Amino acid sequence: MDIVAVDFVGRPIRPGDTIVYPWRRGSSMGLHTMNVTQVNPEYVAGFNSIGRRTRVTNLKNVVVVVLPTPETAA
Repeated sequence: MDIVAVDFVGRPIRPGDTIVYPWRRGSSMGLHTMNVTQVNPEYVAGFNSIGRRTRVTNLKNVVVVVLPTPETAA
């Protein structure tokens, strides 16, 4: 049985996917990327853009990044 976790637009999140999630520190806000290594019903875990292991629990704010193929990028 596959563990189903979905992003903001309804795409399934799987190990190996790249996701983008928001962060906030005071009045500063931005986005981080993460390479997913583990998917649970409550959270997804992986390594963020600076190589730190992290977990994201609010999956309503996560979006799976779909990289363009060379045919569609041209």
